[in-house]
Formats: sequence, C-alpha cells, structure tokens
Amino acid sequence: MSRMSLALCITLVLQFWITLASRTDLSARWNTGFVAVSGGRFSLNGSLWRFYGTNAYWLQMSTNDDIDLTFHTIATAGFRVVRAWAFNDVSSKPSSGTYFQVLQNGQATINTGADGLQRLDQVVAAAQKYGVKLLLTLTNNWNPERPTPTASWDRRGVTDNGEFSQRGFLSNDYGGIDLYVRNFSPGGTHDLFYTDSTIISAFKNYVAQVVKRYADNPTVLGWELGNDLRCSSTLSASSSCNPQTITKWVVEISSYIKTLDSNHLVTAGDGGFYCLGCPKLYAKNSTQPSAVIFPGPSFDGSYGVDTEDILASPCIDFGSFQLFPDQVNYFPDQVKSFATKAIGDGGKWVAAHSNTARQQDKPEVLTAMELVTKDFWQFFVPFNATTPFPDTIPCRGVEEFQQTYAFTSWAGTALNGDVDGVLEYLWVQHGLTSHGTTFGPNSKRDLTMSPPGGGNYNGAASGQSADQFINSQPPLPM
Repeated sequence: MSRMSLALCITLVLQFWITLASRTDLSARWNTGFVAVSGGRFSLNGSLWRFYGTNAYWLQMSTNDDIDLTFHTIATAGFRVVRAWAFNDVSSKPSSGTYFQVLQNGQATINTGADGLQRLDQVVAAAQKYGVKLLLTLTNNWNPERPTPTASWDRRGVTDNGEFSQRGFLSNDYGGIDLYVRNFSPGGTHDLFYTDSTIISAFKNYVAQVVKRYADNPTVLGWELGNDLRCSSTLSASSSCNPQTITKWVVEISSYIKTLDSNHLVTAGDGGFYCLGCPKLYAKNSTQPSAVIFPGPSFDGSYGVDTEDILASPCIDFGSFQLFPDQVNYFPDQVKSFATKAIGDGGKWVAAHSNTARQQDKPEVLTAMELVTKDFWQFFVPFNATTPFPDTIPCRGVEEFQQTYAFTSWAGTALNGDVDGVLEYLWVQHGLTSHGTTFGPNSKRDLTMSPPGGGNYNGAASGQSADQFINSQPPLPM
C-alpha cells in the first residue's frame, strides 16, 4: 500500500506542476488566498506566513449569531487560525442539535441538512467574513461512552448534579474512531479503524463529503486527519498495532484527500510522539540526537505514533504536535514542582519539534496547548473521561500568572525556532445567546459562555504573541 500511495502522491504533484508551468501568469496561483508550503515554511500569496490562534471545537453547535460573534472576537484579538471539529458522529439521531453522521447498525448515514453539514457551512462562512483561516479536523481518537444525553450542550455546561452530560459540551463527545469501531466491528479493538477495510471505506466516504464541499475555499488552511491519533483509546489496542500501523493509514488517507482536493494542505493531527528507535518507512534518520537523551513513552513509540515517519510521508504537508502537561508526562520527572516541570517540559517539547521541522524541511504546528489553572481544575475533564476529577484527587492546577508565563514562553520558543504556528486550547466566548438547538435568528436571552477551557482567551500575553507571529521573519539559520 505504501508504494502505491507514494506513487500516487508523486503523480499528483507532477500533474500540479505541469499545469502550473503551462499558465502564462505564474503569479496567479500564489495570490489565491490558499496557504502553501515553500522552502519548508508556510506561505500565503507568496509571502512567509506564521500564525497564532486558538481551538473552538464547539462552533458547529452554536447559532449563526453566536458563530459570528465568536469569529468577530477572535479576529479582533489578532488570532489568524481556528482549529475546529469538522465531524459530529452519533450512534442514533438526536432529538435536537447538530449532528453530521449517524453510525448505527453497521451503516453510516451523512446528514447534509440544516442541522447537519450546513452548520459547518456557517462556520466556514463566518471565518471567511472575518479573515480567519480554519484547520478542520476529520475525526477524534477520544470518544468515551457516556449515558445518552437528553439535549445538546447547555450554555451553563454543568447539570445540577455536576455532570458534564449535555451532548457536544466536551470535545470527546462528537463521535470519532471508537464509535466507528463500535458500529462496524462491535467488540473490536481501537486500531481496527486503521486496518479494517469496511471502516476505512466508511471514513473515506465521509471525508469525501466534507473535503469536496470546501475544496475551492481558501478559508480552509488545511485538513487534519484526526485529533491525537494513537493505537488505543477507551477501546484498547490489539497486540499487532505499532507506529507503522498508523503511518500506513496516514499515507492512505492523505493520498486519498489529495485526489479530491489539490488546493489545501494536509496534516496528520498526531500528538507529536516519537519513536526514536523504530524502523522507518519514510524518514531517513531520526531528527533527535539520541533515545538515551529522551527516554520514556513520548519517545519510544508507546503511543503507537512515530511523528518523524508521519511527517516524512509524501502527502503530509506539515507536522502537528500537542502540549498537555496535565495529561501527558513528556519527560521523566526531575523536579517536584508540577508548575516548574510543566513549563520547562513544554519548552523542551516545542524545541524538539522545532528541530524536527528543520531536519525534515517541513513546517510544524503546535495545534493545541493547555495548562490548567487552579480556578479551572474543578471543571477539567481529561480526554478519556466524561466527568471532572473527583474531589479526592489533589489539585494539579497552576496559578494564572504561571499559565500566562507558560504560554508566552512556549510561543517564544516556537517563534524563535522553526515552529510556524501555535494554537491555544481552548477559546471561551462570552455573550452567547443559545446552546445551539435552533438555527434561525433568535432574541437575546441570558448572556453566557461556551464550554470552559484552560487557555488564555485573548489575554494581553496572547495578543502580544499573536502580533509577534504576524510580524515575524524566519529565524536565523543554525
């Protein structure tokens, strides 16, 4: 499969350049508003393009007015990119609210109606209106099962008994890989998503519907195959899953997207985990000095990911990595203070990926970074959970000034290195009017906010980082 995919991607690239060379005005292609990659960096209309932005997975669940308000606020903050979910899988048709696909009884039914992909149309239109680019994610590694909710996410987000039970309130409540497996292969392991032909066919069908819908729209920065791809999730991994399993799947899906859309970039969406000692399908050499220097699961393939091999694959245009010190121990413990360790490890993680970008001559993007504050700890729900930590778990949140310092420090490491984009997690929008169960104009009700998150949300430091990315030049060669 990998040789065929490589040949396919090379053929597509050759066709593109032949078509380009045949045009009399070569500058026309570079002024279309589509983000491209040139010389290992992002470019827009022929100029270097670096960006600072945020995540807002929940946008599709909102009303038109609330979507417009959110993008207006984001654009005013100077943020240039929003990463959002372009999927919403359910196991049965909900009584209200947005859903994009029903996965039920071994079948997949795509909803293109007013409560379906037309909601994503509205997200794209609002982003275009305010000059914001979208990184659209096509599935999610995380989808723990929960009791069937009675309604879409409530604007308060928390029910009387403190449970985060409204549909779509949490980022892991939009379906994804485990739901595909539960539907098409009940009792199967998580990694069947990457190898089972029926599941792959169903996923490709959904991908085709979404990708072709926006193939000619420059508002879309690119396609992210999946959020935080791994061998396991709530469903366990089989004994045969390894980093090459996911790399081969990435090659198949990315090459397929290139047959549908020649305008947009593609990234895998993995969390950036390394496998320094693994045999490679595409990467010639490791981009890191030695596995001895970086021991532990983030560098030994334990998560089933080899980010270097994925980035080196032919149809992946830029690399992705994430930074969640609250949930991942990126480096072995060396200090007692959680805040000190989290901030320091984050800087080392960004620097490692800057080195990977430089060595592989492709851009890297930090697609999500979060550091939970003490004030937010009571609301914090891990990726593979449906409720916050119980009161018996000690608080690991940091002070607000420590979060601000961390975000500024990590962004600075990216800015002064070869990481060309940084996205905070998660944008919180105040002043929303509805939880999104209606789609027409509606009167103002109580002012409220979107699902809470641990990000900086347009603080002074975030605005400064955004301005620095907008005005930045390439770092000096090392």
